[in-house]
Amino acid sequence: MLSNENLTYNNKMSDIYKNLNSKQNIHKLGINYISNFLEQAGFTIHELVKSPDHHLQLLVEVSDKSMLIAVRTASYPNIGSIDKKTKKRLIKEAEQLNAIPHFAGLTIKPLEASDTELYGLPEGEKFEVIFSGISVVR
Repeated sequence: MLSNENLTYNNKMSDIYKNLNSKQNIHKLGINYISNFLEQAGFTIHELVKSPDHHLQLLVEVSDKSMLIAVRTASYPNIGSIDKKTKKRLIKEAEQLNAIPHFAGLTIKPLEASDTELYGLPEGEKFEVIFSGISVVR
């Protein structure tokens, strides 16, 4: 499993991060985070799909092995997750592409959040991305 330590971002860095109360923008942040992580780790990205409705987001390659990765990102206290139907579709498509199916789940959490605060990130607030790794889907 690939993993990375938590990184801190300031959501004023890009227009994508202006409104992290939007599920679509939260998803885009997760996709950007994972794709940047993979590029820095030496992976080649062949395909990137940013639509949160699509069952996969990344087709990557490293050391002559292909990986098909589904990415899901959620607001704190939730963790990005994948349902059984999407897992089956991911596995089937990975087989067709001769790739190994993987999943990455992330959480976007305000740095100042307490355990009683739920959901959403006010504009301009600093946040952390909690990412526990990319794992094989079976």
